[in-house]
Amino acid sequence: MAPSYTLHYFNSKGRAEVSRLILAQVGVKYVDHRIEREQWPELKPKMPFGQLPVLDVDGVLISQSHAIERFLAKEHGLTGKNSLESAQCDMVVDTLSDMMVVAVQIFLEQDPAKKEELKQKFLKEVLPPFAKNFEKMLVKNGKGHIVGDQVTWADIALANIMSTIEAKTPDTLKDYPNIKEHYEKIMNLPNIKKWLEERPITEF
Repeated sequence: MAPSYTLHYFNSKGRAEVSRLILAQVGVKYVDHRIEREQWPELKPKMPFGQLPVLDVDGVLISQSHAIERFLAKEHGLTGKNSLESAQCDMVVDTLSDMMVVAVQIFLEQDPAKKEELKQKFLKEVLPPFAKNFEKMLVKNGKGHIVGDQVTWADIALANIMSTIEAKTPDTLKDYPNIKEHYEKIMNLPNIKKWLEERPITEF
């Protein structure tokens, strides 16, 4: 019998969207439980480590976004064909996390001037070296994927972030044609495209 999934997160894309995209791609039904901010103080003590997202798998609670994503990817065949490809997927996702440290700071910053300063730092100093290396990986692999020759959760994580960056700051990725081609390919996979068209509209 297939497990029952409930994904708990705020009403935003944030740290839960890659998990939602994975579930969309593999066509697995789940409960997308979106928590309003005013509900969180009451629910927080019930969650592991008092954090979101949390995935409930038949009553077992898993926290930490990458742990959830990795679990879902393993369960549904999105970690590559072997342990080496699986490690490469982990490498890509962990590298994306490093890249997004400053981006999270932008989101949290309340002062408009400081927010703009952090945004420019991300676009001009942080993003380019990471984007160059992801571009090189795509060219070297030459198979339309960041790892191997089939869709993995690394493809989904990379496409999610890069398409978001391009949507927020158009032409930022104009010097990285393979990244753009990659995220357009992944975001237009039928199941993912359907989710993008139907998901709740949120700013982040």
